[in-house]
Amino acid sequence: MEPKYQTSFIPKKPITATGQVRSGGTSLLLLVSIIIFLVSLGLGGYVLLEKNILIQKISADQATIETNKSGLVSDSITVESLVQLNSRINVAKVLLSKHVAISPIFNFLQTATLKSVRFKNFTFSAATKNTDGTTKISVQMSGVAKDWETVASQADEFGKTDYNKIITEPKVSNLGLNIDGSVSFLFTAYVTTDYLKYSNNMNN
Repeated sequence: MEPKYQTSFIPKKPITATGQVRSGGTSLLLLVSIIIFLVSLGLGGYVLLEKNILIQKISADQATIETNKSGLVSDSITVESLVQLNSRINVAKVLLSKHVAISPIFNFLQTATLKSVRFKNFTFSAATKNTDGTTKISVQMSGVAKDWETVASQADEFGKTDYNKIITEPKVSNLGLNIDGSVSFLFTAYVTTDYLKYSNNMNN
């Protein structure tokens, strides 16, 4: 007896449907992979671009630092030069404040000497000291006046209070009558230090 086989041409699962599902899953996976690749590529490019920008910025900052360093060195040299110049100026000021000029005393004598009096044998010295320790500058001159009255007038002229800031202790001595009737005399006085200071007479 021949076995009976039941055949059926109706498939239990649709073949075409299964194939479509597999194809759609592969396409989706491929699309996701491509997106991930593109994103990774973009991120890699961005990182590389940022790296190059950072390197350029570092190079520019280093150049700026080197420029500033050279500028600081130049500025330090300039400051040092200015300090030295200032020290020299201060020393010069001190020297000028102590320096004595003799020319002002001649200006004073030209103003204070009477027309009928003439002086000769001018002596200028700084041998004695004031009570405060400063140098006392003395002036001594021999003079000739027209007569006794002129000598007295000259002594009064030197004794004016207007001249107290220029000379102190004016004195007329050693009076003598000459053959021609003129009178010779010796004049001594002390000149104030401030009046003879070079710094006080720079603009005169």
